[in-house]
Amino acid sequence: MAGKTPEHIVVIRFSALGDAAMASPLLKEYARANPGVRFTMVSSSMLEPLFEGEPNLSYFASDLKGRHKGLKGLFGLFREIMSLKPTKVADINSVLRTFILRVLFTFSFVPLAFLRKGRSEKRALVSKKHKVLKPLISTVRRYELVLIKLGLKDLKFGLKGEDSTLTKPKRGYGQMSYIIGVAPFATHKGKIWPEERMEELVSRLSKDERFTIYLFGGGKREIAVLKGWEQKYSGVKSLAGTCSFREELKAIAQTDLMICMDSANMHFASCLQVPVISVWGATHIYAGFYGLGQSTSMAIQSSIECRPCSIFGKKECFRGDYACLNDITTDMAERRVLNFFAGEL
Repeated sequence: MAGKTPEHIVVIRFSALGDAAMASPLLKEYARANPGVRFTMVSSSMLEPLFEGEPNLSYFASDLKGRHKGLKGLFGLFREIMSLKPTKVADINSVLRTFILRVLFTFSFVPLAFLRKGRSEKRALVSKKHKVLKPLISTVRRYELVLIKLGLKDLKFGLKGEDSTLTKPKRGYGQMSYIIGVAPFATHKGKIWPEERMEELVSRLSKDERFTIYLFGGGKREIAVLKGWEQKYSGVKSLAGTCSFREELKAIAQTDLMICMDSANMHFASCLQVPVISVWGATHIYAGFYGLGQSTSMAIQSSIECRPCSIFGKKECFRGDYACLNDITTDMAERRVLNFFAGEL
């Protein structure tokens, strides 16, 4: 009598980079708890290093701008995934591309479950007139609920609260030297603290002999800006455009603190158990995209009544002044950083 086919769960999340990265600690936890189940993450090739380390967790790189582009490419991707012999599929993206794939998997009789985004409660959170300002289910928990629908035991990983180790420097207090990572940019304008204020913060921190500062970013303009900061300030090193993503992760792992926006770097650092001080503008920590395990005391955000006005920071500021970001001063950010290293958060 033939043995039972081993369970193989394919997990799909194409975008965005930070949101896909959030699945890393979750899938590793479920892989450890279910050694007899094989998991395969399907996402951008860039993120593969984040999903290494568990023998039953594999990675399949999608190429949506190349061989998997368009309907023909998606059908090719479907066939490639089917060649892996999945027994179940978890769609933790729930976008048009994954909907098309779900239809194909359904016709192939592969059981699947998909992400519920909570659109109505998110609309209430960003409503201009009748805002309901309350914490929503975390994105990691939403991912976890998809796995539970496929029959896995609920580990309540996405319900874990703040990790107290992420409120103190990795090297402990009172050290002679620390490494601070700074990632000043984000995809959308509503998430980006004014560049000149972040530069002023870097300038001030560079004068503290305890601190070495690593700068992170990508894209021609960002690389040029950060290289300029490196040249202007002592103890500052720009890694933008100088290394692979794997090397960048190693550098982030060395830092005692990451300073960034509501961005992918916040999630990369969180995956690596690095404390993060994050600056928030049009978006909000209540939307469910806060760094996993990070303390809310580490978030810098304005109390202006129109926040949040956007889940992803894409919308133009209806006021026109981006007060949510401009109200945050360099003094506020510097104080938060110095208090962190003094154990006074």
